[in-house]
Amino acid sequence: MPEDQQNLQILLKAWEMCQGIAKSNGKSAWSVRSWGVGIWSALIAYAFTAKIPAIAWVALVVVISVFVIEIAIRQIQYSYIRRSLEIEASLNDVLVGGSVRIPEHGASTNIDTPTIRDALDLLCIKRWLIWFPYLLLVLFTFLAKMII
Repeated sequence: MPEDQQNLQILLKAWEMCQGIAKSNGKSAWSVRSWGVGIWSALIAYAFTAKIPAIAWVALVVVISVFVIEIAIRQIQYSYIRRSLEIEASLNDVLVGGSVRIPEHGASTNIDTPTIRDALDLLCIKRWLIWFPYLLLVLFTFLAKMII
């Protein structure tokens, strides 16, 4: 039984770590988005003020770059969320009276390297809050380019 207790403590600590890393990545993604929208807004405002439509293209490059960076951060975040859920399932087994079951990947915070497939999974309808704001910014950029 002491070994089960020790494994339980390890699982709890790993779960806390995964939760913390996922939360940190979520904050980073929002920070990147905030900076990106701020820079995009400043560039569009300057394009209108200076009447230089080419600056809208720079704003478009900024939006796309920030989107790619956010997608990369979100991939890592969702990997940690999946890992956290695996550990949580093991902890739930203990709560319902079962023995401590170590998840398939152990109690490690080491995740698989994100892939292009993982990035594409974030573009599904279920994750529209990630990609839809960027789609709007791209559309507004083209609209601004036509107006300037």
